Amino acid sequence: MIAVVLLYAGGPASAQERDVKFILDFISLGRHAPWYVALNKGYYKQEGLNVSILPSKGTADAIRSVATGTTEFGFIDVPSLVAAGSNAAAVKIVAANYQKPPYCVFSLDPGANIDSPKKLANIELGSSTASFVPKIWAAFMEMNGVDSKTLKIVNIDGSARVPMLAAHKIAAIDTFVMSEPAIRRAVTDAKPVCLFAGDFGLEIYANSIGVNETFLKENPDLVRKFVKASLRGWKDTFENPEEAARIQLQYVKALDPQIVVEEIGILRRVAISDDVKKHGLGYIAPERMKSTVDFINKNIDVAGDKVTADQIYVPGFLPQEPILP
Repeated sequence: MIAVVLLYAGGPASAQERDVKFILDFISLGRHAPWYVALNKGYYKQEGLNVSILPSKGTADAIRSVATGTTEFGFIDVPSLVAAGSNAAAVKIVAANYQKPPYCVFSLDPGANIDSPKKLANIELGSSTASFVPKIWAAFMEMNGVDSKTLKIVNIDGSARVPMLAAHKIAAIDTFVMSEPAIRRAVTDAKPVCLFAGDFGLEIYANSIGVNETFLKENPDLVRKFVKASLRGWKDTFENPEEAARIQLQYVKALDPQIVVEEIGILRRVAISDDVKKHGLGYIAPERMKSTVDFINKNIDVAGDKVTADQIYVPGFLPQEPILP
């Protein structure tokens, strides 16, 4: 897949427009359609912003880019930011797009058929020993009364996990819930089963809009405008997934439009909560942000000094009139 840097297609920026860069948490995939919708429909331009969307090598790359000011904005995973400790204190969260964490354990039926936390006991899980996500699954098991010591982590490269699951060479794999369309296509002799952590008590924020601290202090109004324009893109994406897929394919031509539509459907599960239905897209409850930070600090080995919710979350940047899904 070819990742590209994108500018709004309406021509060169006018003197009134401010150039800003937004970095994704990975290469451009169907789950990222909302940002392209906001770009294509001119929502950023309407707010006086000329936005570039950049791919990244992963979450750590995105955090580093925003922390150093290489990019002003980023699609930042809150657990990863907290795990980075004081090393990432220069990144501030202003809106939460993923109201639930996208973590999922996929298994097969027939097969391990892991459809409840108790079935994680004594399972070999294809994941990465270098990742902190297995530690989150261990904490998740303890939360649900399952002995986490019985879980065996098998180190498998991310690109090999789905093929190994499809070939029945591993009982279960750890990946994002948005991977389900690709897994369904890879598995021909069984039904993929997703144990979605967000449905079983893991109430933590995940991917959110992060901003460079210095930029935020110097340009608070621009940050509010970026957030508003972005959330309009998210709203439109959920209202018309097919249109969103057509838009994204104008920029990322290698994507499969049907998979994009299916990923958007799954994205609703992650992004639209009861809080969002009531308070609007991007909503952050301070007490839940605190519990998210506390959960990561308690269960993950944090680099450097631990951060608090007050150090990474800055309220007051959502639209005054909520953008309801």
